[in-house]
Amino acid sequence: MSEQDLRDSMREALWDEPPLNFDPDSFMERAEKLTKRRRALASVGVVTALLIATVATLPAILVANNRHGVDTATSSEAAPPSPTRELATMKWPPNDAARQNHVFADVQPHLLVVWQDYLSPALQQTGVSADSIGMWMPDFQGSSYARDSSVADVLRGGVSYSGPSGLSRLDVTIAGPGAWEPAPDVLCRKYYVSPNNCTSESQGDGSVVVVAEYTREAGGKQVPFDRSAFHYRQDGSVVMMKSSSGASGPVDKDDAIDHVPLSGDELTRLAVNRGITLTPN
Repeated sequence: MSEQDLRDSMREALWDEPPLNFDPDSFMERAEKLTKRRRALASVGVVTALLIATVATLPAILVANNRHGVDTATSSEAAPPSPTRELATMKWPPNDAARQNHVFADVQPHLLVVWQDYLSPALQQTGVSADSIGMWMPDFQGSSYARDSSVADVLRGGVSYSGPSGLSRLDVTIAGPGAWEPAPDVLCRKYYVSPNNCTSESQGDGSVVVVAEYTREAGGKQVPFDRSAFHYRQDGSVVMMKSSSGASGPVDKDDAIDHVPLSGDELTRLAVNRGITLTPN
């Protein structure tokens, strides 16, 4: 027992008890308790110091390991993948081709070929009867994606039809060289923010295909209500194919399924078809 323990016990005894009732046995018992308490506190202090030293040293160890190419995460503790993803893009616009004013009567014969040779057959290949397909009536008009609607080089037109999934619609946009504003990656980030879906993929010829969906909540999850494929071509033109259900009104909360008639692959095959152009090649 140390001298300090004896002094502390004496101080407590004289403080807590009247001097005439001083009990030596109680004095010794308190002194022993103080000794045990001081030893316990000393042990806690050592452990705390070790923990602080470990926490302070760990970042330095991690940094050193990373510098030497050491993977500090095990397979079960690996960080989740980043929610961000790389989007394929291309120099846009790819050239300085002059925009043109088109007269519909001049391009109508070519557009009739586009319909008869490509668009209508593509719909029929998905199980659509030719008799159920309406009239495709395109026209030059403005577009939210166009640089300037004063020049007639953005053609837009939709067609309604009855397919395996019911009343449906296909919208077609063909933009001439230089008419389309956003680059592929910008299109995704600007017009299809979360929870909508948007991906882009480079093609072998240097062009880029964007497949995008606008979604809405149904049955506790996000489901698409329209889907589009955009083909960014090397000549600076863009062809967009958009598929949507022709049904109107709110979606049943319990009916959380994809009602868009055409898949991304089907729309992509249409968009990349080199026969679908604003004017004859």
